[in-house]
Amino acid sequence: MKKLISLLLVAGMLLSLAACGGTNTADPSSSGSESSASGSSSEAAGDDPILTGEKPELKVLSMYQAYDYEEQPAWKITEELTGYKTKWYALPADNADQKLLLEVSSGADYDVLLRISPNQYAQLSKQNALIDLSGLLDQYGENIKNAVSDLAWKSVTNDAGIINGMPHENMVASLDNTYGMLTGGIGVRSDMLEELGMELPTNLEDFTAFLEAAKEKYGIAPLTANKTSPFMQVLLTAFGMGEAEWYDVDGTYTHRIKHPQIAAYLAYMQKLYSEGLMDNDMPINTADNSKEKFASGNAIACAPLMFWDIPSMVNALATSNPDCKIEFVTDLAPDADTQPSHYIMKGANFVTCISQNSKNPEHVVNWLNILTEPDNFRRTYIGEEGVSYEMIDGNYYPIFEGDDATNFNAYTNSDKLSGFSDPLLAFQMWQARARKTPEMAEAYEAMNARVEEYEPLISIEAYGKTSPQVQEYITALNQAFSDSFLKAVVEGTDPDEAVAAMQADWDANGGLEVEAAMQEFYDANKDFAG
Repeated sequence: MKKLISLLLVAGMLLSLAACGGTNTADPSSSGSESSASGSSSEAAGDDPILTGEKPELKVLSMYQAYDYEEQPAWKITEELTGYKTKWYALPADNADQKLLLEVSSGADYDVLLRISPNQYAQLSKQNALIDLSGLLDQYGENIKNAVSDLAWKSVTNDAGIINGMPHENMVASLDNTYGMLTGGIGVRSDMLEELGMELPTNLEDFTAFLEAAKEKYGIAPLTANKTSPFMQVLLTAFGMGEAEWYDVDGTYTHRIKHPQIAAYLAYMQKLYSEGLMDNDMPINTADNSKEKFASGNAIACAPLMFWDIPSMVNALATSNPDCKIEFVTDLAPDADTQPSHYIMKGANFVTCISQNSKNPEHVVNWLNILTEPDNFRRTYIGEEGVSYEMIDGNYYPIFEGDDATNFNAYTNSDKLSGFSDPLLAFQMWQARARKTPEMAEAYEAMNARVEEYEPLISIEAYGKTSPQVQEYITALNQAFSDSFLKAVVEGTDPDEAVAAMQADWDANGGLEVEAAMQEFYDANKDFAG
């Protein structure tokens, strides 16, 4: 009998060990009582050298930046919080995708590939170059599991059901808390708007009348834009679209190129261009060209323009008129009787993963998990309350007084070194950056003062775009569509014929394959868009 009991005890111990093994492929979004923030059970921690033993220096490869990661104040903070020393490497500015693939295929032993692009992730995933993270997340990554949404985890699960990436979700508003979701649109000079005696337009009819009045008064093409912006979010909303590229059209997940109103939008853009309401140089303008025309008073409106563009334009605006401010036309309704809409673009613009060459995968997950603990994320991302930020009526505001090594200026690039966070909480912290200068804060608060007028909509397309089937074609397809659309605007081609030709080109070059993959994704996940 004693022998039987002993055998049962041994079997129980083996099962317990197996449950903690690194081959577990359970969904990391399901957190049970046996999991903990960093293996926080004192008994488990005492037995685990990853949690209690010597910590190796981690080799981190991340995206190109014009600065040295290790010269950022947040770098030192991450080392203090985690106890890990880190050596940072950056991909080059040019040919980063090729460089990354070459590094991984040649056996370079970076411990972690931090914040790589969805396209880079898709290529590495397709080549089976990434490790299965499920067991490691269960054992060392409870904070990460809790910070990332179920849909985001699905976006980094390959066809074999293996989770091989950790998505950094976009910091965005939610349907329940929309304040701050408006960040820009079409910039308008306040001095010229006042001279016209007009209000900022809120619908397409009023916007057209505004441009016509400005052209008549000033004798210039009132709207300047650049060659990269044939699809203007502010105008697209008046045609049932917006910032999103994919739309539910009677249950079919439809790319903008096949949206029922894309030809009508093209016709409107042709009208602006042919009637001199839009800058004739739009097809060759760079973003800087269009901003210069706007700042100098050679245009009354500039698209696109965001509130974060303001600091770089303050001096130029002051040269033409010291009292001039930038006001913003945000997403337009088609007419005065229709409610405007705005898309909240959920998704993950970056993915962190671990290649098969990593020597310290357990330590990487533990390191990231510590950085993801909510207080640690806040400390790394925006610093200390009363030193680098303050809370006013529940909102985050920057503090610039004191030493630049510790005030808000110290955290300019900190998002690139932070862990994972709930998107809405991170978005609320991010709003301190929106208030970085008085001019930025004024514009941001002004446009969001009317946020309640909008119907907020959720786009989940970015989660589907991580699919290798989509990544294989989508960049080239979108570029071809943009080029052809711009050409049709300039040449005045019949809108229906031009769109039909674009759609045929899309279908012949991978568009149908992309549509099939995105439809499959949408059918499985459309409840997340509600």
